[in-house]
Amino acid sequence: MKNKVAIAICLLALFISFPLLAEEQLMTKLYFDNWLKTATSPLEQQINRIQTALTELNKAAAELKQELFTEVKVVIGQKSALIDGKPVAMDVAPIIKEGRTMVPVRFIGEAFGAQLSWDPAVRKVTYVLEDVKIELTIGAKEARVNGQKVDLDAEPIIVNERTLVPLRFVGQHLNAAFEWDAVSGTVTILH
Repeated sequence: MKNKVAIAICLLALFISFPLLAEEQLMTKLYFDNWLKTATSPLEQQINRIQTALTELNKAAAELKQELFTEVKVVIGQKSALIDGKPVAMDVAPIIKEGRTMVPVRFIGEAFGAQLSWDPAVRKVTYVLEDVKIELTIGAKEARVNGQKVDLDAEPIIVNERTLVPLRFVGQHLNAAFEWDAVSGTVTILH
């Protein structure tokens, strides 16, 4: 009989305490949810600050890229070009000669920020930009880069009293990058 009473008391105690245990679990979940929100709130704020900073860095990088690089777009057969999105007129349109894009010497030199000189006695064009010196002679398939002889695929020519030089040769030696769009005949140069 003692065992039955003890079992009954235990069952009664368990029965009475069960709702309290369930309530404790609900309180624990509510407490945990509040704790989690409190604990993660500073992290969410940091993530938001980091996202804002990243957006600002990307914007600054784009602005810096515009300052550091000049984008030049020329279209074969057109006397207008774009330098950093602004239209610029050329005296003579770029042409293709021997599979090479030829551009006005002064236009490309000024677009890259190079110093340009012309020696009419020997019909030689000289570009100087920082530590690079390029010398090109009209009709010659050989140029000089910092005094070293370099073969050309297409020699400089004169069209309508204007000197045209091979764009890729000059651009590559002045550290430019190129993109060619064959459909529109557009060359994009980043320098």
